[in-house]
Amino acid sequence: MFKMAIISVAAAVVGIHSAGFFVGSEKKQSFISRVTLEEYCDLEGNAFAVENLSTGEVRPFKYGEAFIRAKSADWLKVVLNTDFNHVYFDGEKIRAGKQVKIVQNCSSETTLDSIFDSFNDTFSTN
Repeated sequence: MFKMAIISVAAAVVGIHSAGFFVGSEKKQSFISRVTLEEYCDLEGNAFAVENLSTGEVRPFKYGEAFIRAKSADWLKVVLNTDFNHVYFDGEKIRAGKQVKIVQNCSSETTLDSIFDSFNDTFSTN
């Protein structure tokens, strides 16, 4: 009887896991994200850094790559290196992954996304 109870509990746990009830724990695990920057700007590549928007951690790019701690739910954004703290730069944003590539284009054309982001920053209630 005791063996049957243990087998039933084990089968229930396997069934619950198969149904996806334990999937959320993967987003909570942190990892080191390898971020590759492909930039089309007049600045040198080492003028850029990557910021984890959830933690505020900033890591500079060296030879087109940066390594930063992140989770699957985090967003990473290209920013200027902390040496240029008086200059504002609105870089590309991407969801964190173990290995991601960000393409940064510094052309002067204004996109609809940047216009709406500016509206949101200006008129948000936060």
